[in-house]
Amino acid sequence: MKKKWNRLKEIIKLFRLDMIFLILGLYFLLCFSIYLILRIEQMETPFWDIVVFNLLTVTGNDYVFVDSAWARIIGVFMLLLGMFGLSAITGYVSSAFVARRLNPEKGIKKMQNMNNHILICGFKNDLKGLIQGILRKNRNLSVGDIILINNMDEVKMQAIRDDEEFRGLNYLRGDFTEEQTLLKANVKHASKVLIIGEAQDNLDDELVDSRVFVCALLIRKMNPSCHICAEIKTERYKNYLESQNCAEVVFVEGYTRYILSTSTNYSGMSKVMSSFLDNGDGVSVQIAPIDEQWTGKTFGELFGWYKNEQNILLLGVLENMGVEKELKHQILSEAQKSTNYGEIIQNLKSVKNMETNRPHLNPGDDYVLGKNMGAIILGNEI
Repeated sequence: MKKKWNRLKEIIKLFRLDMIFLILGLYFLLCFSIYLILRIEQMETPFWDIVVFNLLTVTGNDYVFVDSAWARIIGVFMLLLGMFGLSAITGYVSSAFVARRLNPEKGIKKMQNMNNHILICGFKNDLKGLIQGILRKNRNLSVGDIILINNMDEVKMQAIRDDEEFRGLNYLRGDFTEEQTLLKANVKHASKVLIIGEAQDNLDDELVDSRVFVCALLIRKMNPSCHICAEIKTERYKNYLESQNCAEVVFVEGYTRYILSTSTNYSGMSKVMSSFLDNGDGVSVQIAPIDEQWTGKTFGELFGWYKNEQNILLLGVLENMGVEKELKHQILSEAQKSTNYGEIIQNLKSVKNMETNRPHLNPGDDYVLGKNMGAIILGNEI
């Protein structure tokens, strides 16, 4: 009931219904005054006829009403009301519809009700391709589950939002290094955040990466369980982000350097790397959670299951998969259930030195699988 009442108040405020009702009330009051004057002068005219006839007058239709002097005086006020009141009503309604379309508050209210959504902070020239890739690899995700946050030119962003493929895409114009902007995008309930910085000619790499770093720190403080992926261009900020336990740090220069250096020694290496990442055929490197039923079994057994049952190549495992805070909380909770103090102390030490999302490629067949592991696989996209 409270929500309906708040909704009604929003509509009244948007369309200025209070002023519209005031103007209409004044109109009916004048009509009733004319009706009373005619009754006094013994001129029988139905009230609703007066309402209709005067409505024709205020909307510009020629109509000669009565000979009564007082009625004509009130008729003058009626004409003035028509000139200003009718214009005000049409102005309120039209401006309300324009504001409803242009006012970002409508979009902000929608964003603040979203859950498990994805934030993309920053702008790239190939932003369309990036969004398409995210949607292709997350088939349970829709365009409406993504919020873009940046300060780019509105013309560029409108070109993206006008694309039929991106209908329903949410956009928040603002600085993603400010807490209020992130709160408007409901970062506290976001499941993933991708920070890509700004691709602008007047910003050097150090400045772009510093803003990425600030954004990552803010989000980690506001939503500790959120999965954060940050793209940076300088090695110094790569180290900074890793020291703050950012889940994913994409150092573009490092990948480019590796591909270029290996391509000088191995013919076709660039194409191989492209195929590993995604060359459009639907086959790429992915990470799939390992079910708890495999805990205590060997890598060789899991390798055979993937190869024989799924026709997928198992490349390795990802140890301590997940968000650091949640993993540590889980391990500590399990450790507290033990009555062996030596085991509890050992678990506490392991939590302190734990490295989350640690890849272990091509382990031996006798490698024993543990909890919270992911399978690094090469195959058709799941």
